[in-house]
Amino acid sequence: MKKITSFILLTCLMLTVVVTTLFCAGLVLAQDKSYQNFLNNKEQYGVPLGDLLREAEKDLQIKIVWDKKVEPYLEEKVIMAPWKFWNDPVRRLSYFLAPFDLSFEQVDDTTWRVFEPWYYVRPEAEAKAHLDRLARQYSTKELWETRKVTLKSTILEKMRLTNVPRDVQNANVSEKRVYDGYSVRNVALEILPGYFVNGNLYEPLAEGKFPVVLCPHGHGVLGRFGETQQIRSSVLARMGAVVFAYNMFAWRLEDQPLPKEAHADPISGTIQTLQTMRAIDWLTTLPNVDGSRIGITGASGGGTQTFLGTALDPRITVSVPVVMVSAHFYGGCPCESGIPFHILHGGTCNAEVAAMAAPRPMKIIAVTQDWTKNVPEVEFPYIQKIYDFYGAKEKVEFSYFDEKHGYSEAMRKAMYPFMAKHLQLDLNLADETKVTVEPIEKMTYWGPERENYPKNAIQTLDELKEVFQKSIQ
Repeated sequence: MKKITSFILLTCLMLTVVVTTLFCAGLVLAQDKSYQNFLNNKEQYGVPLGDLLREAEKDLQIKIVWDKKVEPYLEEKVIMAPWKFWNDPVRRLSYFLAPFDLSFEQVDDTTWRVFEPWYYVRPEAEAKAHLDRLARQYSTKELWETRKVTLKSTILEKMRLTNVPRDVQNANVSEKRVYDGYSVRNVALEILPGYFVNGNLYEPLAEGKFPVVLCPHGHGVLGRFGETQQIRSSVLARMGAVVFAYNMFAWRLEDQPLPKEAHADPISGTIQTLQTMRAIDWLTTLPNVDGSRIGITGASGGGTQTFLGTALDPRITVSVPVVMVSAHFYGGCPCESGIPFHILHGGTCNAEVAAMAAPRPMKIIAVTQDWTKNVPEVEFPYIQKIYDFYGAKEKVEFSYFDEKHGYSEAMRKAMYPFMAKHLQLDLNLADETKVTVEPIEKMTYWGPERENYPKNAIQTLDELKEVFQKSIQ
């Protein structure tokens, strides 16, 4: 009986193997046939993208424009059966362009533009709808606070900043250079073994304890050495703040040997955020600093550092992010959008991260000619609603300029009164004509050729990653 049972089981097992093999073979054949059908359809119904775009122009009486980056796609074929036809340009262009991951937008009533997508930008209408969905998740202060705690912990985790040691190992500070109402010193802070935050410390000439203003910079060619960066730092110091203007990660070789290619690594966002936190750690130890009053302001990439630093560090009491708070733009550099915290917990955006400043005073500066163009209608009403949870709608403001991306004189003059009001600075001393713009060779702690850079300090991106990894273990 046992032998018969064993035989039956073995026979069943063999039949199962045979059936499974035949089924899998059938799937493979079906897939092969499906792929062959696709190839046949492409041969029979494939139409060059360029022909389809020109046909759409004629049928729909519109104009479709594109740049040179799109031209290589024009000879590629799209499977387009002749009986498929849409009078709606959106449906038609969506079908044509989706196989190549090309994007499009309406320029005016009759013109449409086709372009390679910026992967750190989403359609404006979609971004607004997403922001509206986010706002519906929290109708009370308590719900928003829960969301904020989740966002903060997620961002810190994704940046791997949860367990980083909170100390500045070594602070190198030069002698003062005295100017009209302020002084300047060169600084190199060792925030990880062998890695330095380089910057300039601008201080009032008076005695006493003063508030702090951090001035991160964006992706301008000169970085912290640029004229606009020096002007706002100097003026804020004249007004009565201790100001620290510090370098963007791997942006200028005068500061460190890491080349600009290292800036494209996602660790750049982590290091830049760490630089902001460590700068505060050091600044609050200075004898002339009042650590209860800390402001931050920067434009573009510096604007990202401004609202991100404010979201993560409660010690920052006043913020002015410039030309960067947007629901549809995530930052055009890996230092801004290279760490994917935006996609978690239903997705977030820079407008929601900026709102984490509430109820601390914040002034948003936006312009008509970049991705902050919708601030008056989209981002500001949303952020003001968050502030209203705290009864603090008056603590958030915005200024809007018909200008290009940057930190212009008009924008700086909108920032000075806000900082003066909330940090108790003297607005009467906000005179940009009194500023001395220094040459780069005066502003570097290590010397203009980095001749004094420590021989045992970090020299490569791999060394930095190794040191950082050890620091968080």
